[in-house]
Amino acid sequence: MDMEEYYNQLREPALEGFKRFNKTSQVENKSLKLPVGSLDISVVRGKFLEKAATSRIRLKTKNPATGEDTKFDVFQIKTYPTTPKIPILLFNMENRVAKEDTFGGFLDVAPVATSTEDLNFLHAGIKEITERQGEDYEILRKKVVDIYKRDHWDKAVNAGIGVRLELAKEQFDLVREAGLKWVECYFKIVERRAPEPYSEEEDALMNFVRARILEFYMLKDMSFEIIRKLGVPVEWMALIHFAPTLRY
Repeated sequence: MDMEEYYNQLREPALEGFKRFNKTSQVENKSLKLPVGSLDISVVRGKFLEKAATSRIRLKTKNPATGEDTKFDVFQIKTYPTTPKIPILLFNMENRVAKEDTFGGFLDVAPVATSTEDLNFLHAGIKEITERQGEDYEILRKKVVDIYKRDHWDKAVNAGIGVRLELAKEQFDLVREAGLKWVECYFKIVERRAPEPYSEEEDALMNFVRARILEFYMLKDMSFEIIRKLGVPVEWMALIHFAPTLRY
């Protein structure tokens, strides 16, 4: 499947939103050519979204799960808000083409001091779309639970309210609508919570969550390790996935 048009429909509003909330026109764009594909990253930095990034990863390599020669076309969004009232956006969408044309990835958030109201808002939006498209929301939601968790942690970093996108080509309408809705709802939370004050305890919790995400990628995430072995420098992956600052 050609994902170009759809990924642009995700990337452009995301970057415009990042710039609007941060009151900036500055976007850092980087491109890397690999023997097996390419990586394109766009980063916006500012007052409310300390770092917000989109990435497009295109690879032709072996699928680590099946061993098949597979074409991966991946779009990701990751945000690190300056306020713990806004959750960290976890957005990973994949089109995988081998013998079959399928989708993978997930939509979720990592809450810090995120209100129950905001989490319920995200939950309701994605649930409505999933069920309107004829799918069982709870089945897809349960597959996203604990995806950001190491065995010795008490609980996962992610909220477990989004959906896992392990879907067939014929379910593209769900993939398309779910991705657009997730970004739309997220920006409504950013707009609502960016001005709110927060406590020192909430700030400390934000740094704790940021550190856990760093630990997860460096020590557990299989896809992170695979793309490093394919020649992507750690600094490039850090630009997408790691917090811009951490305080201990």
